Amino acid sequence: MKIKQIAYLSLLTILLASCNTTASSSLEQPSSHNESSHTTSKTSETPTCDHDFVLQGNVDDVPTIIKANGREYVCSKCGASKYEGASYDLNEYAFKDQTFVYDGQEHKLVIKGMIPYGCTVEYENNNLEEIGSKEAIARIYDSNHKLIDQKKATINIIENTGLYNIYVDTSNVEIVSKKDYVPMTLSTDNCPEIYKKNGLTGGIRCRGNGTYTYDKKAFRIKFDSKANMFGLNDNAKTKSWVLLAEYADQSMVRNMTALYMGNSLFNYSNNYASDYMPVNLYLNGKYHGLYVLAEQQQANNNRIIINEAATDYKGTDIGYLIELDSKADEEDYYITVGKINSSTWGQQSGDPLDGVMIPGKKYAIKTDCYSDTQVNFASKYLNNVYYALYKAVHGDGLFVLDENNDLKASPYKSQYETLNSIIDLESVFKMYLLCEYMKDIDVGYGSFYMWVDFSSTSIYKRLTFGAPWDFDWSSGNVKDTYVSSSSGEYNSQARGNYNPWFFMFSKTDFFKSMFKKYYSVFKNSQILEGAIDQANYYAAAYKSEYEKNYAKWKNLGQITPAYTPESARNFKKHQDAVDYLTNWLKNRKQSLDNIFK
Repeated sequence: MKIKQIAYLSLLTILLASCNTTASSSLEQPSSHNESSHTTSKTSETPTCDHDFVLQGNVDDVPTIIKANGREYVCSKCGASKYEGASYDLNEYAFKDQTFVYDGQEHKLVIKGMIPYGCTVEYENNNLEEIGSKEAIARIYDSNHKLIDQKKATINIIENTGLYNIYVDTSNVEIVSKKDYVPMTLSTDNCPEIYKKNGLTGGIRCRGNGTYTYDKKAFRIKFDSKANMFGLNDNAKTKSWVLLAEYADQSMVRNMTALYMGNSLFNYSNNYASDYMPVNLYLNGKYHGLYVLAEQQQANNNRIIINEAATDYKGTDIGYLIELDSKADEEDYYITVGKINSSTWGQQSGDPLDGVMIPGKKYAIKTDCYSDTQVNFASKYLNNVYYALYKAVHGDGLFVLDENNDLKASPYKSQYETLNSIIDLESVFKMYLLCEYMKDIDVGYGSFYMWVDFSSTSIYKRLTFGAPWDFDWSSGNVKDTYVSSSSGEYNSQARGNYNPWFFMFSKTDFFKSMFKKYYSVFKNSQILEGAIDQANYYAAAYKSEYEKNYAKWKNLGQITPAYTPESARNFKKHQDAVDYLTNWLKNRKQSLDNIFK
C-alpha cells in the first residue's frame, strides 16, 4: 500500500481549464519530429478575463486527486475556478524506467498516472533512438512555474529479437476443462537471463466464458510455488497468471490499451489494475500463438490487498472480493443484489428509477468462504450498500450502514458525504471513466469487480471498485450499433445489459459536476495518448509476431466470433485493426470532450 504524499502550497491558485484563462495541465508525448534534449509542455495563448471571483464555499470533501483543502472561487463573468490554500497529491503518478526494442524510432518516457490540476511537466534528456540507455528527468511545476516535484527514470533500447517466449509442456495431455488443471511444466526464453525459467511445475486450464467457446483458448496458469513472470508488477511473486488469447479482438491490443489506462487511474492510489505484456506461447513444443500475459484478478498481497479467511475460518471479519457476473451461479459462492425474477432473468422485475426498471444482478464471491454465515453476511452488506445508493437517488432519504450492516439514517446532510462514507467514490469515478471511454459492453454482464475488508487491518473499509478487466468487446469491436459508435454517453444510459451501479451514480446530484473534474484531470494527463502510442508501438515493433499469429489462426478480417462487427471485413493486415481501434479512441475523445467540457 502506498502512503499518500501531499505537497502543501501556501495560497496556491489552481485554475481549471474550463474557460482556458491559464495554461492547463499538459504532458508532452512522443512525437515523430526531432527536438532538443530539454523539452517543455506548452499551451497556446488564450483570451484574458478581468475576473470577478466569488467564494463558493469550503471544498474539503473533494478528493485529493483534484485538490485538497482550501476554498473554491468561481468567476462570475467567465466561469473560471480557482482554489486557495490548496494542495497537490504527488502520489497519483510515477516516472518509471522503461525498455523498448529497437525499431528505428525515437522513444521517450512519459509520466504515468493522474497529473494534478494546474501543473505542467517538463522533460530533460528524454529521447533515445539507438540501442543504449539514458537517464531522463521529469519536473512538475505549478501554475506559477514553481517546482513541486522532480523524478528520474531510465530509457532503455535493446536489440529487437521478438517477443518473450513461454513454453508449456503437459506431456501432450489436452487442455479442455475450465475447472480441472492439467499438470504442466513451464519454461521461458528469448528474454533477459533474470527472467528465464526452466521447468517450473504447476497446472494449466482453460478460462473465460465466451472466450471458452473460441477456437483459440485462453488459459489460467497456477504454479506450485510463487513465481514472477518477466518482472511484471514490480517483480511480485504469485502463483496464478493468465494468458489472454485475444481471439475476439483482431487488433489484439484492446485489453492492453484499457489496462494501460487502468494502471494510470488506479495503480498510484491504493487500488489495483493488472500488469500485462504480449508473449508467444508454445504448447508441447508447437507454436500456439501470440497471447497477452496478465495477472489473475484475485485477493493477494501484491494485487487486491484484502485479508482472506484462513482455511475453515467461519467468522465474517474478513475481506470479500466480489464480481458482478451473469454466470455467478456457476461459481462456488454467489449472491443476488437487487430484485431478480428468475423466470425472466430480471427483465420484468427490478427497482423503478427515472422511468426504467433497474434489474437485479448476480455476483460471485471470488474469495473463499467456509460458512453460510459469511455468504449471508456479504449478501446483506452488498444489498444494503446498493439500496443506500438507490434510496439516495430515488428520493427516499439518505442512509448509511450501522454496525450490523442494517440501513440507518445518515448523519450527513449531502448525498456525496453520505455515499462517500460507505463507498469509495474516488474508485467509482475512475472505474466509471474507464468504462465510459471504452464503451465496454460487458460492464453490466461480468468481469466487474468490487471489494471490502472487515478485518482489523483493513485498508478497504468502504466498498471499493477497481481491477478493470475484459475489454475485448469494447471500443468499436461490437456488433451492436449504439455500443460500437464512438459518440454519446454510455454508462448513464439504461440500454442493454447496463451496469446498475453506474446508472444510479449518474443520477446523483453531485456526480456530473465532479466527474467533469476527473475527466479534465484524465484528459490533461494525456493518458489516452499514451495508450494509443503503446498500441502503435506493439503493432510496429512486433509486426512479424502478429503476422505469425494470424498465419496460424486465420481469423483476421473474418466475422468470427459471431459478435464481431462488419468493419472487421476491411482488415487486410494487423495494423488495419489497430488503426481502427486508435481512430475510434480519438473520435471517442472528441465526443467526451464535448459532453464533459
